[in-house]
Amino acid sequence: MSLVEIKKFDLLTSSSAIADGVKKKHKTVIQLVRHYVDDLNEFGRVAFEMRSFDTDGGRQKQQVALLNEQQATLLITYMRNNDVVRAFKKRLVSEFFKMRSALAAKKLDRNTSRLEYKPMTDAVKESKIQEGKEPAHYHFSNEADLINRIVLGVSSAKFRKDNDIGKTDPIRDYLSHQQIHAITELQRANTVFISMGWDFEQRKESLKGLFDKNHKQPLLEEMHRLAA
Repeated sequence: MSLVEIKKFDLLTSSSAIADGVKKKHKTVIQLVRHYVDDLNEFGRVAFEMRSFDTDGGRQKQQVALLNEQQATLLITYMRNNDVVRAFKKRLVSEFFKMRSALAAKKLDRNTSRLEYKPMTDAVKESKIQEGKEPAHYHFSNEADLINRIVLGVSSAKFRKDNDIGKTDPIRDYLSHQQIHAITELQRANTVFISMGWDFEQRKESLKGLFDKNHKQPLLEEMHRLAA
């Protein structure tokens, strides 16, 4: 379980991670959150979401609270101060500090990916004009979906549904570092392939090969780290 995680562009910890760190039952910690939620909301509104947990009876969904650094620090002050709580507080502060560099890298990757998308759309537009066709919206969305299916394993629409992302929110804001990195590189490659006049199937196979060679293993390793 990750102590501090990146949700969109926020650094957050969860009530379940706090419960594990202070050696308390999650029920006790989530009750504490609800009791002091008005105080916690002074540092931003506390978010809640349903997550699956392994229990003696199998996997069970429970509501967890997602807290930023100020909220988590305040919550800990409401706990009985002992060696376990003090040690966890130090660990939590250290983890938030360490994750700031990861968040900064994600923001940079996100901006790079966004900037790299335009040359690909320009290449699509030019190729359609050369074919004597009027560029349509789906010509551009098909290219984005091609890359998303290779990197994410699902279409953009499916990814949005699975992650409860609004239709107007860019999905790259919800991607991990390795996912954004892979999409950016495939966008660059696809821009070249389109300019060379390669057809869809030829580009698809080349992009899949590039992904398998350079990004598949790093993505798997990242997933394992995030799940640990």
